Amino acid sequence: MLAFGFRPGTKEEAIEKAWLQNRYHAPSDDLQQPVDLEAAARYNQLMLAIAEAVANAPARPQWKPESFFRRFAQ
Repeated sequence: MLAFGFRPGTKEEAIEKAWLQNRYHAPSDDLQQPVDLEAAARYNQLMLAIAEAVANAPARPQWKPESFFRRFAQ
């Protein structure tokens, strides 16, 4: 999982908290909200690079021994 965000106590944290409380999965959670398209494009490029690196690696990805999901591996 790729996690990203903000530093605690910043205005970015306050913006995300307000969005989660007031817009996320609410009627106002629509396509009229502002989107940073440049950041979205960079994120997509990063995800593509990660997927290509995993796909082209000589070995398949493995679950960590302590992973909850390891039990589902075959």
